[in-house]
Amino acid sequence: MRMKQKYHQYIILFFLLLSVPKTFAQLKGVVTDSITHEPLMYVSVYYEGKGVGDMTAIDGSYQIPTHRGWDEVTFSAIGYATKVITIHAETRELDVKLFPSDIQLNEVTIKPQKENYSRKNNPAVEFMRKVIANKSSKRLEENDYYQYDKYQKMKMSLNDFTPENLQKGIYKKMPFLIDQIEISPESQKFILPVSIKETASQYIYRK
Repeated sequence: MRMKQKYHQYIILFFLLLSVPKTFAQLKGVVTDSITHEPLMYVSVYYEGKGVGDMTAIDGSYQIPTHRGWDEVTFSAIGYATKVITIHAETRELDVKLFPSDIQLNEVTIKPQKENYSRKNNPAVEFMRKVIANKSSKRLEENDYYQYDKYQKMKMSLNDFTPENLQKGIYKKMPFLIDQIEISPESQKFILPVSIKETASQYIYRK
């Protein structure tokens, strides 16, 4: 039974690869500090509201899949101003510089009704200044040794694939695909998984 199941999976992948005109593209790049030009790790890179994204590695690199209609990528990190960048369908590489959030804030005074408010002696602002000032001392590279594990799971699927599609073209010969159709948690529409890629990495650093 297991051999038959594997056989079906290979047949599915073979026919689906024939029917998909383009390979799934990836958007990749490096995120750095706009002042020091050092690579930034743990920066969240994602499509807003889509549940798809990545986190930069120790060298500031990231990689996320591209999707038709998803044209805005958000870059967010503690201590830095969030940046939203519009991409085009042909965009494959995108290097980004993030500005420390404290540098982007100018001296302002807000007047709600009768009271004055300023950044001076503001505990929140002072806290962020201390975070940025001590940023280098908290970098992993300052340790003699460290290691961490990274896990990624990427699922490639055909969008808007309904049971009715099984009555058309080459899918008529593969009725067993009905058991493979899922509902996307992002769009709540039917999808047909083509492949699943799982990557487990271990990073080890020693001076």
